[in-house]
Amino acid sequence: MMLRRTKNSPQSAEHGDWRLPLDKPEEAEHLPPQPLGMWRRLKLRVAYWQTAPFAQQQTEVSTNDPPVIPIRGWSRALRLVFAWVVLLPVSIIMVYALLLHLYHHAGEMVGQRSFWLSVPVWYSLLGTGAFVSLVISRVALPVMVYIYVVGHELTHAIAAKLCLGRVQTLRVDLNGGYVETDTDNLFIALSPYFVPLWMFVWLLVLWCINLVYPFPEWAAWFYAGFGFWWSFHLYWTVWVIPREQPDMLENGLLFSLLLVLIMNIGILLAVLYAFGVLSPSGYGQDLVAAARDAWMFFRDIYAQLVHIAQTY
Repeated sequence: MMLRRTKNSPQSAEHGDWRLPLDKPEEAEHLPPQPLGMWRRLKLRVAYWQTAPFAQQQTEVSTNDPPVIPIRGWSRALRLVFAWVVLLPVSIIMVYALLLHLYHHAGEMVGQRSFWLSVPVWYSLLGTGAFVSLVISRVALPVMVYIYVVGHELTHAIAAKLCLGRVQTLRVDLNGGYVETDTDNLFIALSPYFVPLWMFVWLLVLWCINLVYPFPEWAAWFYAGFGFWWSFHLYWTVWVIPREQPDMLENGLLFSLLLVLIMNIGILLAVLYAFGVLSPSGYGQDLVAAARDAWMFFRDIYAQLVHIAQTY
């Protein structure tokens, strides 16, 4: 999770993550990690919209509600419009094109085997199945949560360093964790939601081992690890998002969700291309076809609505 904290903020008993931009102490806050009810969620949204830089006084919510992050109303409005007009259609088209591309590949051959029995696809699915089995059986669940928290905080810290920021504090324990930095931006805030850190670590380590000491089972472990850690990333990302993440709220919930979705699809496409499963030219053709189908679909809906309006 991604919460901010001040020195006087109470520690959460739940798994939590705090990140404090040292040059923005007025934006420090603490939100509960558990999902909120619909009424409290609605009151938070109203309070967010009523908070603006020109406001004389921050809108007060009941004492039982978490404090409000000061966010510029116009900035949130523009991001919301951009999310509906640009990010939503792009994400739908990208997902549809990916499904089309996998469907077209289903009957093809990858190497000497069919697509679904090829080494990258088959062992990736086995790794995914292994992770699903761990989740269903709840074996080593605390360990997986701890590993996720470590990866989440490290991703924030690495993103901050890439943005030439300074990491003041990085703490992880069974009760949660936090990162304190002197910089803050959209990339730092959302990076753990679309950067599968442990997947990249696994692929890099296996690739280096194979360079130094090649072994026959390398491909099986390489692709199975990809399936396991990619599923790990997706599962815990989906698990953590509904828990009122300030990372999401401060940048606009819909805007952040769609941006995270698009970035995850982009990273998946890049990995599939590196594995030889995806063809850039073929995916480009499916992307154009998906955009054309989406345009025709919404055009037909618009024509139907105009027809209904003219009839009545």
